[in-house]
Amino acid sequence: MKLQILLFIANIFIGNALNASCPQAYCDNDNINTEPVVNSSLLCPNLIPETLATFQYLHNGTNYTLIELRGPSDPLDAADLVIAVPHGGDLRDAVDDFIDDRITNGLYCPSGCKTSKDSYTKEISELLQTKIISNYCKVPYLIINHLHRSKLDANREVGEAAQGNTIAQEAWAAFHTFINEAQLEVADRYGRSTVTSSTGSKKTGIHGLFLDMHGYAGLDWDPIDGAPFIQWGYRFSSTSLEYCPLDSRSAYSIGTMTHGRWIDGHSYECLVRGPGSLGSRVTNLISSTGGFTGNGLCGHGTPSDLHPSPETLRNDPAFCATSPNESCHYYSGGFDVNVHERMNWQDEDSLSGDFMNAVQAELPRCIRFGTDEVHETLADKLSIALMSFCRDLYGPL
Repeated sequence: MKLQILLFIANIFIGNALNASCPQAYCDNDNINTEPVVNSSLLCPNLIPETLATFQYLHNGTNYTLIELRGPSDPLDAADLVIAVPHGGDLRDAVDDFIDDRITNGLYCPSGCKTSKDSYTKEISELLQTKIISNYCKVPYLIINHLHRSKLDANREVGEAAQGNTIAQEAWAAFHTFINEAQLEVADRYGRSTVTSSTGSKKTGIHGLFLDMHGYAGLDWDPIDGAPFIQWGYRFSSTSLEYCPLDSRSAYSIGTMTHGRWIDGHSYECLVRGPGSLGSRVTNLISSTGGFTGNGLCGHGTPSDLHPSPETLRNDPAFCATSPNESCHYYSGGFDVNVHERMNWQDEDSLSGDFMNAVQAELPRCIRFGTDEVHETLADKLSIALMSFCRDLYGPL
């Protein structure tokens, strides 16, 4: 009897171990739509994003814009996409008089705090907003933290984020309030639907996507150039991504696409790393242009159908220079995508309310410190990937 139990457990373990062909095995029937672009010069020549709200601080006669929400002047022109940039701000020395630098250790940072900005994520996100307008005549919402990360880390809980500074705390609250307001605007424009999980529980979600834009150095992967991959984060650890299919991980609320996984014809496995996943779409779109010069892997996504396992990559010396020490870090998704997958986001310990599918993108150095042409290409292909992903998930605009 004991032998039979052990064999049963072994079979379960083997069945759940990630196979290199796992996305192909479970997602080979994916219908992948590449949303056709439009002639915006004819259809919407005057469509531009506008500043819809700001959080400002007046000091010595100067108004400093610390947080900004941009979007369409008419909600009917909105895309079903909300983009946030928590670490791309430049305001540092100019605000020294009223916001102290965050310390990197101590009370708020027992494990250490990061204070370096994610260079060029703001500029690339602004380009992305422009490309979606030019390709689709729709305006996504864009929330920007203009404060340098040494002053405010908007992708952390408020204690670590602002370290007790009242103005930074107010800026943090404005950043997250603006995200929530934009999500509710998308809900008003595109609606909600209720799906049923395999356990019978109901999940009501907004027809839209929240994208949190980041950048990482990746010098633990390659000490000279950094890692080439765009890391897509859905709040699955690299070890959790070893499950095949991902849906076997749990039938309950996990990851950041709790609503999307139960939409008819979709699954976590296929949304996260199938041929129609964001990682796969961007990889294929960039490859179709010949890729970026200097590194053929630059812009490839993980997880994706081509690179389904960050854990495999970080344990392969061909990709991780420090392997087998397993120091090559995979960013699985932080505070923003965790709390803003839910509409009642204020209490992170008891999140509730409707869902909105969310994803974190970590852009590598080869893109962020690339040429203007690299930025333009990435923004263009990312706009197509995001909008086509939403069309396959929610249907036509």
